[in-house]
Amino acid sequence: MELERRVEALERQLWRLRIVAALLGAGVVALLSLGAAGMQDFQVVRARDLLVVDAQGRVVCSIGEDGEGNGRLAINSRGDKQVFIAGADEWGNGQLLISSNADQGVFSAVVDADGNGRLLIGSRKQRPLLSAGADKQGHGQFLLFSGTEQPVLSAGVDAEGQGGIVDLYNRAGQGVVQLSCDGHGSGIVGAYDPKGTGRALKARP
Repeated sequence: MELERRVEALERQLWRLRIVAALLGAGVVALLSLGAAGMQDFQVVRARDLLVVDAQGRVVCSIGEDGEGNGRLAINSRGDKQVFIAGADEWGNGQLLISSNADQGVFSAVVDADGNGRLLIGSRKQRPLLSAGADKQGHGQFLLFSGTEQPVLSAGVDAEGQGGIVDLYNRAGQGVVQLSCDGHGSGIVGAYDPKGTGRALKARP
């Protein structure tokens, strides 16, 4: 499936970024070791910014302050595009942003306004494809979008807390299928037309 392919590609990208981060950490350790060998006692290393450059002098990694007093780690591609940013949002919550080499955000892990974590995956056209996080009641929530930013599937917990609920929407954003549970724990399947007319099938107790 297209979604599975995108998730696998995202996992490969994260794996490469972990390698870059490990190499950066190894470089910092090596610098500190050289200082120790030169009879320098480094208890604290202070700097406004730390820049790592390639053989041509282009910045490939930077560690510093974002202008609002928050720490910030940024990694650039060989095409001088920022492809990885770890830092804080305007409220001081942690966030992770990953972009393609065309400056298009395709992945983010953020904290929402209610303090819950949220994972967002977008397309190369910067349209939402998948969102996973929490609803207003703190229950888990999953949303799947079409390439036109229209939600086509939502999964979560129903308003009464009876159990899980899954809604399917047509291309006009109208709910046409619903899977849910009743108060006795039995399953309910509902199918409807675009006007909301239809019927629900309930399992026998």
